[in-house]
This record gives sequence, C-alpha cells and structure tokens, in this order.
Amino acid sequence: MRHILPCLCLSLFAPACSGPVPAQPAAITPGPVGEPAAASAVVVEPTASTEPPRPIGPYEIPFDGKRTVYFAVPPSTEGPHRLIATLHGLCNPPGYACGYWTHAGSEEGFLVCPTGNSTCGTGAGAPPTWTEGDGDIDRDLERAVAAVDAQYPEQMTREGAVLTGFSRGAYAAGRIAVMHPGRWPYLLLTEADVPLDAHTLRAAGVRGVAMLAGEIGSQVQGERRTVQRLSAQGMRARLWVMPRAGHYYSANIDDIMREALDWLVRSQTGAP
Repeated sequence: MRHILPCLCLSLFAPACSGPVPAQPAAITPGPVGEPAAASAVVVEPTASTEPPRPIGPYEIPFDGKRTVYFAVPPSTEGPHRLIATLHGLCNPPGYACGYWTHAGSEEGFLVCPTGNSTCGTGAGAPPTWTEGDGDIDRDLERAVAAVDAQYPEQMTREGAVLTGFSRGAYAAGRIAVMHPGRWPYLLLTEADVPLDAHTLRAAGVRGVAMLAGEIGSQVQGERRTVQRLSAQGMRARLWVMPRAGHYYSANIDDIMREALDWLVRSQTGAP
C-alpha cells in the first residue's frame, strides 16, 4: 500500500464538532493449534479462512493536491466491496463524522470521507468545513473516492453504493444523489431534515433512505415527518433515534449505523 498514513486521533468532541477517533485495531492472529490425543501431530494448511484480517484503519491519504481523505477498509481482502461515502458537516471533521462508526462502515465496505474545501478558523487545529456549492462538493467527493480506489485496485465497487452525510453533508448528499441517477441507490442522512420527495428519488434510482436524529436535538420531529411522507409515497424509509443525543452522535452510534446499513442494503426488496 503506497503512502497510506495512520490517522491521528482527534480531541474530545463537542456538539456538531470534532471527537476522538477509534484506535486502529490490531490484526487478529489465530491461536496455537492444540495437540491431539494421538501421538501424531495435525498439520493445518493455511487457507483464506485462517488468515488474519487486515487492519481496517482509519487512514488518511492526500487528494486534490492539498487535502486529505479519511477512510477505513474492509477486513477481508476478498471483494469487491461496496463504496460507502460520507460528507461531514460544517466545522465537523471526517474523524468525527466517520470516525465513530469505522467498524460498522468497514464491515459493509470501503468507508470514504473527504475533508471539506475550507476550515473554521486559521489555526493549526482548525476543523474542516464546506464553503462551496453542491456541484463542487460532488466533484471533490469523486476525487476522494478515486484516490482510495487507486490504492486498492479492483477491490471497491459502486454497485449498491451508499451515500451518507452529517448535517450540512446530509443536505448535500440528498441533492447529489438526485444529480446522478443510478449512482447512489442508498441514502443515510444524519441530523438533517432534508426535504425529500419519493418520486424524485425513484427517478434518481434511490431505493431506500435511512435517517438518524438525536433524541433531544432539533431535527428529530422534522425527520420523522419526512420518513412518514416518504413511506406514504411508497419509498422505503426508516428513522433511527439516537438516545440522549442532540446535534451529535449518541454513544452507541456504531451499533445504530450497523443496523441502519444492514436495513438499507439487505431489505426484503432484494438489494445487491
């Protein structure tokens, strides 16, 4: 793997801002094979199933010349694995928007999270943000995906891809999916009451929408109405409420994301 740098942990999070990134997990090494009761030893030939999984990361590499893309990889090298792209919010780094659910994301595919085009402030630790329009965010997202794809040739697939976003990133994600019919069949939108219409989404090839909102935040009621409206229009849609959370993730976000992703891509309607 060329030029892949381990991601640095971030400071403790504030609402809708940064947070600590889960530590890179160590590779799991199979334990020793015990001796059988008979005198002869049993030789276990190495197979794909006995090889330790690769570390999932998270990692960061450059893209677009001056920015980085934060990503996690599936533990299995057998693929290809679906793309799960995420757009962070305002003043809200990828290490927060993606870092709290790298395990759930990597279990399902390649989790790819580009940094925004600007920063909140000028200091060395200023978090990234978005000041550009959705068209430019879309372009930057594709550049970030291409950078990760180049590091893992033929391991990533856009079949059944998921586009997710947190806050401002969720608003952009909803519009970007409509811009490219068939590119993003699944949407997972967090802490953003994005105005969605089932007829427009179906025309764009969107098959399902998952929405997440904090229990004590300002978005939950609007998201609940949006999900009810989409469902009434015949679109697969479901809301997950993050317990005791405002405009930030709940402590069990990895579990919630795992459930939401599984619901999105493995429904009774037959997803890839």
